Amino acid sequence: MPRVKLEIDGRRVSADANQTVLEAARSLGIEIPTLCHDQQLEPFASCYVCVVKVKGAKSLLPACSTKVTHGMVVETNSLEVRQSRKAALELLLSDHYADCVAPCQLSCPAGIDIQGYIALAAIGKYRDAIALIKSHNPLPSICGRVCTRPCEVSGCRRNMLDEAVGIDYIKRYISDLDLNSADTFRPVVAPRNGKKVAVVGAGPAGLSAAYYLAIRGYDVRVFEGQPEPGGMLRYGIPEYRLPKDVLDLEIDQI
Repeated sequence: MPRVKLEIDGRRVSADANQTVLEAARSLGIEIPTLCHDQQLEPFASCYVCVVKVKGAKSLLPACSTKVTHGMVVETNSLEVRQSRKAALELLLSDHYADCVAPCQLSCPAGIDIQGYIALAAIGKYRDAIALIKSHNPLPSICGRVCTRPCEVSGCRRNMLDEAVGIDYIKRYISDLDLNSADTFRPVVAPRNGKKVAVVGAGPAGLSAAYYLAIRGYDVRVFEGQPEPGGMLRYGIPEYRLPKDVLDLEIDQI
């Protein structure tokens, strides 16, 4: 394979003629950011986060798909390049609102949209955040105290940098705000469909089933053999871990 000589950020490099600017830059230890690039796929240059300035070119070019040529002069970190990358990223994020399934959500037994409710909480939309949480989990204040947090232990990419985001504490904060509010969240309930459902057992599974069935218009009645509802939440978890007043408030909402 013939080789060509080019210059990247003032440094001369010899590269195979079939290499891209991205590959040549990386051979020099020059990092160019990418989003859509995958070494296992043919480059299709859709994100434009990897653009560079090539002398003589009319516009900035994507490094992932631009082949090196002899005598090419490339700038990877000029002000123009950085501003263009920033604009490309802002455009990508402008209509990208928590719509990717993150590892934390995949790790969550309830499948809660963790990215979504954290994003809503970050801008103070706690009402919307609790609505999103309760679309998958009707007992968030309880889970905020007893959950083993697989979303943080194995599902949070922040662990690769320092430590996990306090996902469970954020959920607990949002749900406790609602639980102690004078105007607690109430889901939209479908019109009654005339059908009745008996749920045997008022543990977390039975209560959850009753909650979502009622939302869908069913007339639900829960039967429980113990003196009070809650199942193992009440009779198996100690008070210091799950205060009974929190348990009672959340069950009362259901």
